[in-house]
Amino acid sequence: MDAQPTPTDTRPCAHCGRPVPQRVGAGRPFRYCRDNDGACQRASRNSRMRHRNAPGLPGQVARTWEAVDRLDQIVETLTEALHAELSPVGVQRQLAQARAEAATEIAAAQTERDEARGDAEDAAADAARAREQARGARADAD
Repeated sequence: MDAQPTPTDTRPCAHCGRPVPQRVGAGRPFRYCRDNDGACQRASRNSRMRHRNAPGLPGQVARTWEAVDRLDQIVETLTEALHAELSPVGVQRQLAQARAEAATEIAAAQTERDEARGDAEDAAADAARAREQARGARADAD
């Protein structure tokens, strides 16, 4: 994957005709210029919106292109989400997060267990002392 796209990695912008660099072998091709904050895409959409209510075939074509633009935006959003969450790095991040949460819960459970054992040992020692005192009191009473 070259940092500078080669001439075969470009397509003309669907609005202004300038060459638009494409990603090599990944995803849908870009139809509009990417370096002007979506101005070409907005201008093309506005043009289609003006023609949308035209009777006959031009209106149908404009409505179809509007639907295509909406679908392109959805595809781009989904692609970004999938790359973020289902890429090897994203999966590793999720696994690391789950492992960290599990380790935290295990440590808390072990701490609770140790505290409960300590409390039980203290209670057993108190009971043994109480039994000894009771025996001593009985012996004194006898």
